[in-house]
Amino acid sequence: MSLPQTAFSLRAHAREREPKFRRATTEDLYRWQREHLQRDDQPDFVLHDGPPYANGGLHAGTSTTDAGHAINKILKDFILRFQVMQGRRVHYMPGWDCHGLPIELKALAESGNSSLSPLEIRDIARKVAQRELDGQRASFMEFGIMADWRDENTYRTMNFEYEATQLEMFAEMVAQGLIGQHFRPVYWSPSSHTALAEAEIEYDENHESRSAYVKFQLQPSDTLLNKWKVDKDIHLAVWTTTPWSLLSNMALAVHPDTQYSLVQLESGEHLLVATDLQSSLSKIPVGLANSPRRSELGELKQIATCMGRELVGLSYRFKFMTTNEHREILAAPFVTTSSGTGIVHMAPAHGHEDYDLWRDSGRMAQIGIVSPIDDYGRLRMTQQFGLTPAIQEAIMQLDGQNALQEGNQSILKLLDEHDMLLGEQPYKHSYPIDWRTKQPLLIRATAQWFADLTTVGPAAKKALKDVQFVPKTGRNRLESLIGRRSEWCISRQRVWGVPLPAVYNAETGQALLTKRNVQHILDVFREHNTMDVWWTLEPETFVAPENRSPNIRWEIKKDTLDVWFDSGSSWAALQKVLGRDLCSPEPCADVYLEGTDQHRGWFQSSLLTRIATCNGAAPYKTLLTHGFVVDDSGRKMSKSIGNVISPQTFIHGDPEKGIAPLGTDVMRWWTAKSDYTRDIPISPLIMKHASDEVRKLRSSARFLLANLGDVPRDIPLPPELGVLDRYILHELRALEQTCLLAFTEFDYAKGM
Repeated sequence: MSLPQTAFSLRAHAREREPKFRRATTEDLYRWQREHLQRDDQPDFVLHDGPPYANGGLHAGTSTTDAGHAINKILKDFILRFQVMQGRRVHYMPGWDCHGLPIELKALAESGNSSLSPLEIRDIARKVAQRELDGQRASFMEFGIMADWRDENTYRTMNFEYEATQLEMFAEMVAQGLIGQHFRPVYWSPSSHTALAEAEIEYDENHESRSAYVKFQLQPSDTLLNKWKVDKDIHLAVWTTTPWSLLSNMALAVHPDTQYSLVQLESGEHLLVATDLQSSLSKIPVGLANSPRRSELGELKQIATCMGRELVGLSYRFKFMTTNEHREILAAPFVTTSSGTGIVHMAPAHGHEDYDLWRDSGRMAQIGIVSPIDDYGRLRMTQQFGLTPAIQEAIMQLDGQNALQEGNQSILKLLDEHDMLLGEQPYKHSYPIDWRTKQPLLIRATAQWFADLTTVGPAAKKALKDVQFVPKTGRNRLESLIGRRSEWCISRQRVWGVPLPAVYNAETGQALLTKRNVQHILDVFREHNTMDVWWTLEPETFVAPENRSPNIRWEIKKDTLDVWFDSGSSWAALQKVLGRDLCSPEPCADVYLEGTDQHRGWFQSSLLTRIATCNGAAPYKTLLTHGFVVDDSGRKMSKSIGNVISPQTFIHGDPEKGIAPLGTDVMRWWTAKSDYTRDIPISPLIMKHASDEVRKLRSSARFLLANLGDVPRDIPLPPELGVLDRYILHELRALEQTCLLAFTEFDYAKGM
């Protein structure tokens, strides 16, 4: 009698055994399938790797550039291995995003020298990026990812050929008239000293601003004076959460269809406020927040009413205005009565809606805009003629103060001292912050380069109709984000990045940016095999011969391209690797797979750059997104909370935390069993359960293998089997088809 026998052990002994099989089952397998699975009648299955940011180690949760390194890379591996099992050759080239502010800041911090030259910064930043890249690559390899990890089979955005391809795309967008320079408001990070794109912005839901109720003196029309029958000054009650921006006031705005009330204070003073907000205005505390014995504004007696349209076109006075200035009240559809006073202070240099209204009114061309804020978020005041001496002296004392900090407080104090302040109080609201430094942003008008998306956006949405989304909700999210954008700020004021190839006439400030000149600049870069020469050669070197003149002196402002433009160009680099035409009509890749945050980032920038360059198909056939990795309480992984756990902690174990070494297979099993379309919880207890499940799976496999140990090779055909055996085979076949369908639809949890 034969007993079941098998050499398959119950325990995996992962720590000792996994390294022995890793190379054969990952790198060697990838190279084997590239050599043996090629078919003339079937193209490669291409999974394009979204480049993780080469800054810092790996963890199981979210980072600022991708949503969980472990879950992301392992899911990609499932897709690739399934395709290979179906007999199809796959193409997968891991990549890294290497430019940008965080690496530059790390380079400066590690050098301990804030006065480094651009070339010194770039040299250190390149080394930092390579070091972090190498560390991430070693960790990725431990996840059992089937890929060729050699340098020549990976891509990184700091490689010269990658950068050159990016500028080729940029030149094509210039030729189509999509790139232009404008002086307009952008999100500006005082802590990083650069403009930020929307994808680089997070929001602090508990930010507290200093909201102020300020008095502006109305110059009423004769019609209103006759209607109201008042002989005292009338002030407009204006609410703002950015008192520092009052220095840039250019107009006030009301809603034409809103009713406004003329009210009388107990002091006899007259104010104008939206009727719906009259009650809330009466309850504001008078004066500064730190004033002793503060009281509410008190009862407001309604004297008369008017509609907003009756106020449009009227003038007003404010003590920050010079004597020869004339400012008007404008009609604005964005004015609401949900909070404030229903009368909005407009600073076109510091608000997107304000800027649009100011531009559309025609006053932009006539008057321009004012912005006294420098790159560091400090107030920069100049002598103004026509102000009262007291106001002039007080304003000059603001010079050099941080607008969001002591500058705000000083302006509030100035308003109070000169009888312009009704009251101020804290206002808690959602506020934009720098995604890297976590410090508050401000909106500031600067000269930046923009990509025009007015035609690209609709074409991009049309291209998405041929894209499959998993989960399906991704379509609405991406289409919505694209639909809200009319332009893309692509310039950054840093040195670690791809140069924005514009050269300027030193006398007129006029930029030279043409496809021909970008190609000339690229030729100079190719001659030296580096873009570092942008910071060393004479500016005239980057001017094409036909544009040179002995009467013109040239200069370079040395902006760099947005890192999202960097990573968004990866589809073009992929096309070159695959030997395809840059603008071939079909999608570049079968699958893109990243975290849900990349709807705002890489998914969007890849789509926009491809449509802008080629006006064809989207770069992807299928777009998969996964959620963030969270702790067992549903909280995002955060260093401040202290709940970040590295995947290597579970793979190798951590005796101090009481975590046994579980090995890569347990990490991969946890990934496979999770519904990756939602946020994915992880904790020592969850991973222990995953380990127990893998042990049960091994136990079942061991039992089956032991019982099949002496089964002859000539297994009977189904017609020769009994009914029970045939029924079992039928059920197995149904299970196989269910699993195949699940894996085809990228539903691994169902297939497991």
